[in-house]
Amino acid sequence: MNEAHFPIEFNNELDDIKKSENEFYTLAVDRLGKLAEGHNDISGGVVNFKQPSQGRQTAHIYEVTIVVYMGSDHIAATQKGEQFQATLDGALDAVEHQVRELREQQRNY
Repeated sequence: MNEAHFPIEFNNELDDIKKSENEFYTLAVDRLGKLAEGHNDISGGVVNFKQPSQGRQTAHIYEVTIVVYMGSDHIAATQKGEQFQATLDGALDAVEHQVRELREQQRNY
């Protein structure tokens, strides 16, 4: 397991994910920790799991929002989907892409 060297707040509003909450939190921490390897620009993060359609007549839709704090910049990605694992992976992919783009822009300044 890759340990993030910055605080990550974890919010989970999903009843059916609570049993495996630690597994998904660990996955998020691992990927954010790898993103920070060799850099000191990330100072914190937030991972939110929600189910906005819960209790409605719609299909189960999961929502994952991830925020990464990079100095005065905040990188955020929200992904919605019917399968939780794919939704979490999509949000992490989007955050990783944005962080790499920001780093590239800062290098080219």
